[in-house]
Amino acid sequence: MLGLPRRTLVLVALAILLSSGCRRQEQAPLPTPQVQSQTVSYRLEWKQAKVERSGRTGWDVTNDLGYRVHVTRGWVVTRSMEFVPCNPLPPPALTSLRRSLHELIGVRPAFAGHSAIADPSAAKRTIVESLLRADTQAMGPIYPGAQKYCQAHYLIARADKEAIALPTEVDMVDQSIHVDGTFRRPGGSADEAFSVVSGLGNGKLIELPRGGDAAVALDTGRESATLVIRRSLDTLFDHIDFATMDDKRRGREMLQNLINDVEVELKVGS
Repeated sequence: MLGLPRRTLVLVALAILLSSGCRRQEQAPLPTPQVQSQTVSYRLEWKQAKVERSGRTGWDVTNDLGYRVHVTRGWVVTRSMEFVPCNPLPPPALTSLRRSLHELIGVRPAFAGHSAIADPSAAKRTIVESLLRADTQAMGPIYPGAQKYCQAHYLIARADKEAIALPTEVDMVDQSIHVDGTFRRPGGSADEAFSVVSGLGNGKLIELPRGGDAAVALDTGRESATLVIRRSLDTLFDHIDFATMDDKRRGREMLQNLINDVEVELKVGS
């Protein structure tokens, strides 16, 4: 190699150094993964103290305007549930990517008021819930890693083809709510049919209740928890004037009622 030009010798030496560095990196032992022992789970429940069930199919409820509503079948889609960090800090690479996208396309609104980037605490599957049965649904456990959470996000939105419990009676793909039934006007005696089908979405950010002190965060580095999310069948049709509203407006009001009346309970250690 003594007869080689100086530049060639430098390149050869650099190649040898890089090769040896790669070999050392390949031979280095992999770090032992840490066991994540803290989990989060979700439970979906329904408030239905005012719902009346008789021998016939479905159930009845009277709304705040005096309409008697009978539900013969119905479904609503829980698209996602997740905890929201107290001080979310995106990784540098993601921050750089967001900055580049912002410069390229400008500001764009997030769908249903929430970021499209899910937190590790997010429930992974969309679920189609029957309003006729109104069963309790459980999802989890999920291992989000060590994080401090101050809020939760609940979203009703369109089902996809991989959703859990897709019904066979109707096509719920790309739909968020479907309700069939009849209503009777206040003081009336005749039942009138209605059918609401909507693909609109609606979500809600909720402060985590911690014994009356909302400032105390859930620390998944130290504790596991179950988030109970309760929706209300009692108020599903409130503010809906069936005689004057069309089915599109009725659908919007139902979704708003479901979101407005969501209650959560945080069970730490569950």
